[in-house]
Order: sequence, then structure tokens, then C-alpha cells
Amino acid sequence: MSANNWFVTEKRAHAQRTKQFTTSDGVITYTAKTGRNADSLNLDRVIRVTTGSTYSLTITVPDGVYYGQRLLVLFEVEGGTETVDVSTTTGDDATQMTAAGGYWNGEWHGATIGWATISGSAT
Repeated sequence: MSANNWFVTEKRAHAQRTKQFTTSDGVITYTAKTGRNADSLNLDRVIRVTTGSTYSLTITVPDGVYYGQRLLVLFEVEGGTETVDVSTTTGDDATQMTAAGGYWNGEWHGATIGWATISGSAT
């Protein structure tokens, strides 16, 4: 496989692991897919959020399935005064994004440490 084909394949695989939400469609809670059996072994790598007026979003992040697993949550467009809350089952918790441009980048460090915030603009 040539280098170019590898990058194209990687881009397609990444796009398949990106979840896009628009809360004006009534989506107000979501449990991230981390590759567990309950997720049919599927996982989200990126969650992109657009809020509509009056609908905020709460994202619950269950435990990861392998060390170094990452999840990126982006608050891209805000319709009004909505928020995006990220709550992990284990690890760093209570992350709230209050404006578009907010993000949370987490990494799974095992059952003892849980999800660790790598970077973010959330509070």
C-alpha cells in the first residue's frame, strides 16, 4: 500500500468514527460508544455538537476498552445559551462547555485512573 492510500484509508476510518449531533433535532442526551460489547464493539473518536435554541446536550462517557484510547468532543455551533456537559463514568468528570469553540480531549488510562483530560477549554 502506498503512503497516499494509507492516509486516504485512515481519513475514511476516522470519518466513520465521528458522530455529529444537532440538538435542535431533539437529541439532549448521548452515551458515547467506547467499543464495549454494549456498543456492538463500535466506538466514537470525535463527537461534534451543534446546539439549537433551548436544547443543551449531556454526553456520558463510559469506561474505555484499551489504554490510550482517546475521545474528542467539539462544541462547534451554539444556537443560543445552551451547554454541552461531558460526564465520565471513571476519571476526570464534570466538564461543561458553555460556548461554541469549546472542546474536551480525553484519554483512557485504565480502571484505576479512568478518563484523563489531555486538553480542553471546558470548565
